[in-house]
Amino acid sequence: MLTRRHLVVAAALAPALPVFAQAPAYPSRPVRAIIPFAPGAATDILSRLMAEQLGAALGQPFVAENRTGANGAIAAELVARGPKDGSMILTGTFSTHATNPHIYPRFPYDPVADFAPVVLIATVPQLLVVHPGLGVSSVAELRAAAAARPGQIIAASGGTGSSQHLSAVLFERAAGVKLEIVNYARGFAQVLPDLLENRVNLTFGDPLALLPLVREGKLRALAVTGRERSHLLPDTPTMAEVGLPDATSLTWYGLFVAAGTDPAIVAKLGDAAVAAIRRPEVAERIRSLGAIPAGLGPAEFGAFQRAEHQRWGEVIRAAGIRVE
Repeated sequence: MLTRRHLVVAAALAPALPVFAQAPAYPSRPVRAIIPFAPGAATDILSRLMAEQLGAALGQPFVAENRTGANGAIAAELVARGPKDGSMILTGTFSTHATNPHIYPRFPYDPVADFAPVVLIATVPQLLVVHPGLGVSSVAELRAAAAARPGQIIAASGGTGSSQHLSAVLFERAAGVKLEIVNYARGFAQVLPDLLENRVNLTFGDPLALLPLVREGKLRALAVTGRERSHLLPDTPTMAEVGLPDATSLTWYGLFVAAGTDPAIVAKLGDAAVAAIRRPEVAERIRSLGAIPAGLGPAEFGAFQRAEHQRWGEVIRAAGIRVE
């Protein structure tokens, strides 16, 4: 039987009840999954994999959309300036959210303040390879050769500020040597012909892309830059294992939404994404791309991204890397 006290309590609670009843479910409509690079690249493949998984988990299509240009900045700015309701997600990368903002002047977004991290999908180490004609078989031998001939051993990269360039700069700093770093204007595809002819002596690159050349004996693998050995080259040591822990670096891929998005939406996206990455079939698909599944949720990924942004900013400023 209702008492007067029950009626008073019910009346006090009544104004709050519609707030919960009217709160829309997320997502209530299709979500745009914005991809900053061209179809077929690793970013595109991972983005579409996550879009498929999130769509299945959350009951609405996640529609993949490639928005290329300005080395990922066009797509990132679109999401940063877009709705703060989870209706657009971005696949951000090492370049869009850690390095490029330090390299290019008048950058159109703040990679930390303008985004809410959702999930770290995967990381990829770089592989240090040399031409056999250089006559070195280990990192120790490479350091000795570079110390004996400062500025004469040529490291090639796919462009100023690229992951290959920054890995070479980091190696110089950690090893205490001086290389001649040549940055090719039209990307990594330009590097390999010159490396295979020993016109340049070494490079850092994606292990999956370099693996066939290593297996054929055309290039020699010396180390990976990851925190652990690559499953593609289990006999190749890490930089830490060869005495250069400060040369450890990773490229990476993660999902972001615009800053100011409801934390409940970020958490729901993060939970669904982490659960997907932990599924064996999804993790295996990620590994098949040469990547290491990560599955860090919003808080951990946010800490990781802030640390990456700070670390690479210091490296880039110290090396005077700038693209006008």
